[in-house]
Amino acid sequence: MKTPTMRSSLALSAVALASTLAFACDKKENKRDSEGESAASDAGANKENKVAADEPDLARAMGSVAAARANASANAAGGPPPTGIFGPGEADKAAAKGAPASLTLGSEGSEPRVVLGPAPKPGLKRSGTVELATQSDPQQGAIPIQFAVTLEALKPKAEGEPAGQTTVAVKVTGAKINAVGVPADAATAVSKLKGSRVEYQVGPDGSAVNPRSEVAKGVDPTFRDATQALTDLLLNVALPFPNKPVGVGGFWMVTSRDTIIGLDVVTYRLVKVEKIEGTQVSLSVSTKRYAASPAFEVEGLPPDAPRTMGEFRSMGEGRINVTVGEAVPNEGELQSLIGASLGPIDA
Repeated sequence: MKTPTMRSSLALSAVALASTLAFACDKKENKRDSEGESAASDAGANKENKVAADEPDLARAMGSVAAARANASANAAGGPPPTGIFGPGEADKAAAKGAPASLTLGSEGSEPRVVLGPAPKPGLKRSGTVELATQSDPQQGAIPIQFAVTLEALKPKAEGEPAGQTTVAVKVTGAKINAVGVPADAATAVSKLKGSRVEYQVGPDGSAVNPRSEVAKGVDPTFRDATQALTDLLLNVALPFPNKPVGVGGFWMVTSRDTIIGLDVVTYRLVKVEKIEGTQVSLSVSTKRYAASPAFEVEGLPPDAPRTMGEFRSMGEGRINVTVGEAVPNEGELQSLIGASLGPIDA
């Protein structure tokens, strides 16, 4: 890999968070670091190598999807771009902006098989917790923010809403730093996230589109990104399911166009059925993302920092548990890392 003029490392990772409530996920977010090449960047390269070694099925599945779309473009036929950044117009061929996620079933798995989903029906209400560990400086520890949330599948408000789609609203009913010895001013600042809201639409297959987030009034700018991180996580667990029953060993590839920490990306997720126990199904999720363009217009970037990426890397892995016949996960854990090299790559 050539040495970039400047680096900015972004990382999203998570550890397990068990919960008996509607859903529970834990995610850490390492954000901008424009002061040279950082340890997080090196971690990104190591993580990518680990995913490539440990998840050969992901690479094969992505190659199969690309080959199936070979008539779209030479770039698609050759697989995702080596720099992690699509050329002009190529991202739209892989996944159009605003379009629902596409699903390619690789295997139905072994018997017994179960039907996953369907999408949440209007009137569904759940409550639970989500923990996000945000980190703005790789040299400092992460800040674990625990959200109490309610999830509701809304009834249609008026005629003309997209047919077959259900609007899901997630409200933050409480927020706190889940650690001991928290300074009073920091605890107060985080508590003001209460009242924030995330909405998105879910199609019949469970795929999510059109995310919208609203930060509660009076939130300290230091913690505003936590709401965006919550939005990203919710979309990650809103998975489309096959229209056929699947069993252990079954897997499918989900391709979608997403926005992650403000970046326009194409996401490939390999979902595998790891275990079925009664009505409980354990799924593993391996993720790779590619930037739709070199643009790096991210909120909070220093004024003198480059606004163009030379390279982009994003990969992740995790698990979610779902109940047969229900779309909302019971619990899960997600790990992911994002690394971006700002400025042109040296010749």
